[in-house]
Amino acid sequence: MSADPSIRLWKSARDGDRESLELLLRQHQDQVFRFCRARLPSENRAVDATQETAMRMINHLANFRGSGKFSTWLLGIANNVCREFQRQDYKWKQSAEDAVDRLPATESAYPTDPSIAFETENLHHLIESLPDRQRTAIILRYFESLPLKDVAKIMEISVGTVKATLSQATKKLKQKFPEGGFHA
Repeated sequence: MSADPSIRLWKSARDGDRESLELLLRQHQDQVFRFCRARLPSENRAVDATQETAMRMINHLANFRGSGKFSTWLLGIANNVCREFQRQDYKWKQSAEDAVDRLPATESAYPTDPSIAFETENLHHLIESLPDRQRTAIILRYFESLPLKDVAKIMEISVGTVKATLSQATKKLKQKFPEGGFHA
């Protein structure tokens, strides 16, 4: 039996149990929203992407094999949805003020010290400036705290490529971030 508690819910949901489907959705909606919010320019687009991810999950439950973590499979769907939304929104650019809104929704994400707030805003703005692949790797690894193996599955690349991508991204961030302010 899998150690992932979502697998039991997935099996029941796949077999038509509506209550299990609702529990599965509720169990993962915050993580999917956080991921979408970090990838997309506005809260409204993140809500839309979260809903689209949920719909695709429901429509493709049978495609999940049950051999890995359900959350990894679901974040892979969310990653694809965000890519599609980004292509649709290509001409729309986020203003610098919106970068602050991308902070994770935790109490510690909103520093009260003005110098820390400035550094946090600056870091998020710099992350936004990274190429899509590097930005996605940074978000999954450092904001969602996922293991390299899961990041690789979600991004559909090898673990070695994830490591190289993270290395390139952190190197760029260290070059752009004020003296000694970024530590990966």
